[in-house]
Amino acid sequence: MALGTAFRAFFGSLFNSETSARVQAALDGEDATEQATPRIEAPQPAGEPAAAKPPARSEALTLLAALQREARLVDLMQEKLEQFSDAQVGAAARPCLQQSAAVLERVFALAPVVEQAEGERVAVPEDASPAAYQWIGEGQDPTGQVVHPGWRATRVDLPQWTGRDSDARIIAPAQVKR
Repeated sequence: MALGTAFRAFFGSLFNSETSARVQAALDGEDATEQATPRIEAPQPAGEPAAAKPPARSEALTLLAALQREARLVDLMQEKLEQFSDAQVGAAARPCLQQSAAVLERVFALAPVVEQAEGERVAVPEDASPAAYQWIGEGQDPTGQVVHPGWRATRVDLPQWTGRDSDARIIAPAQVKR
């Protein structure tokens, strides 16, 4: 019987905030009748959606944390490089750059904006977005030489933050040896 009650409490709490409040009150040893009184909330004005709570952690921090966790990018960037030779910096940078590229590929599946290689000619559409094409130099010719093919994300697959709000700005935990 207790297992059935536990399932009912779990699913009832998961899908109903009033049930969740009553279960929480019972677990805390409070009188469930006090908690069962419905809350009256002010109605939202017509046409205005309820303000969504902003995420505790920005997507930028989530990406930075992934780059640190998988490629140690922040460690490399924060290192005092003057104390190392160019060969040592290059040796440290190579795996960091390779692992960073793997993170970007997994999260964004990067692809060039134009398929032509640097140095080749490309016809720029008349209605081209300035976010996608940047003219360098003068002239009115609708074709030009590719200086850089640009990058676009073919997907955005960042993990969602599930930690505590107080930890939202932590990029990497301090590691402490026992």
